[in-house]
Amino acid sequence: MISYESVLKAHSKTELELKSWYPLTQKRQACYTLNAYLFTPGQLELNAERYGVERFFRDVKSHTRFSTAYIPLHRLIDPECDVSPLFRIHKYVDQAVTPQSLDEKRILYELRTLANLYSAEMKGSFRLIKTKYQEDKTSGSVNKKTQRYLNDIERFLKSFRELHSLFIDPAISEKLRTAVRWCDEYISLSTDKMLYSLYGIYEQEKIHKHIGQIMQNEAEYRRSMNYPCVIDSTKGKEIESVLYRENILKKWSQTVLYMTTEETGTNQKIGHVLAGVAAAAAMSFAVMATFFANRMFASYSVPWALIIVVSYILKDRIKEILRGILVRVLPRFIADKTEKLVDHAVGKTVGKTRSMVRFISPDETPWDVRKVRNSGSNPFRSILPRENVIHYRKEIKLDAKALLKEHTRLEAITEIIRIKMDSIIQEMDASRKYLRTWLKDGPEAVKGKRVYHLNLILALSSGSPDSERIFRYRLIVTSQGIERVETVSEDRP
Repeated sequence: MISYESVLKAHSKTELELKSWYPLTQKRQACYTLNAYLFTPGQLELNAERYGVERFFRDVKSHTRFSTAYIPLHRLIDPECDVSPLFRIHKYVDQAVTPQSLDEKRILYELRTLANLYSAEMKGSFRLIKTKYQEDKTSGSVNKKTQRYLNDIERFLKSFRELHSLFIDPAISEKLRTAVRWCDEYISLSTDKMLYSLYGIYEQEKIHKHIGQIMQNEAEYRRSMNYPCVIDSTKGKEIESVLYRENILKKWSQTVLYMTTEETGTNQKIGHVLAGVAAAAAMSFAVMATFFANRMFASYSVPWALIIVVSYILKDRIKEILRGILVRVLPRFIADKTEKLVDHAVGKTVGKTRSMVRFISPDETPWDVRKVRNSGSNPFRSILPRENVIHYRKEIKLDAKALLKEHTRLEAITEIIRIKMDSIIQEMDASRKYLRTWLKDGPEAVKGKRVYHLNLILALSSGSPDSERIFRYRLIVTSQGIERVETVSEDRP
């Protein structure tokens, strides 16, 4: 079962990636809330005036996808395993009486899912084997399990490639035959990638030989199928072609995992309503001024005319000022951005998200967040320059029942949020600094980096108070970009 957690890492030198996993249950709805509090040094002045809501959302990009389940290779080729894409593809083809009854969309879905499951299984198994092998290189049981796993890879490849014969039928579209080839090619490349990594850590000669034999067989197979491959390592164009091809195949397979987001237009509708409220209030003022002028002065007199003109001038100003205030303030109590989640595999809306951001002081953060931020051994934190806090909140509601009905292998949803740091980094001082000190040969100026510490505290919850989990990270950043991301325990300052 996939656990309920978040992980923060540097995606690039100037971009953070926050990945959260939200398990699904048989309940009708699954509701999750992510609160992120970014504590930044006061001298960077990352506040509402200098940074702002719109600029923040330009720097944030999020994706919601299905988490890939782990199904062992021996289960993927088991005819009794009803969640295996291989089993389902055979069933869909065998049950089709006419070309029109062949569920092409579902077969394409299962082929891409199979490619993802296999790739995830390769990565997960490698990490496990590597850990067990490094713990005890002399363990005979680890070697036996690795040998068995290599046998499972060969059995899976043989079983999967029998699919090609199923699609040699004029009634089956060329699109499906191409999909089988693409899936086959991606699986072959995933196999090579995993085996190459395994070859690099293993020292056992028999396993080395077995790995080498599988990789050689795969290279020959790709050539026989006319898949792009590298024959001469000195030819950069060949390597470039295969790397590009691998990237295309990865995107093709993984698009089945992603839900698309579409703006609901809620904020725009609210804006129209608020503009109408502002116009009504301004018009009410103009009408009242007209009543006052008619009561106090003779019609068409100079004072009457002045009051009418001034009231209409003020009416326009009241309308614009009030509309600006309402549009800026009231939607913030609802959300800055509202989106619906669409699962294109079934063509349905399966959830919605609401995002908002606030620029606050540390004193405005919840008590448990302040407690985590202030934990450590710094007794002078209260007299240091006050930090600025960016509070980002995202709520996600999912139709869990509909998702689990259509995706029976689904265990969780993965939310990926990427944050560009360019706007933050540009406010920092130059990173090059010199430390003047005495070394063993005399005084010396040692070159170093001027770093900034940004603290990010994440609070995840699933609706009930006891479900909240809090994570704390420290970002070590310079004007050149992110140096590293550290997980901070409560006993560290």
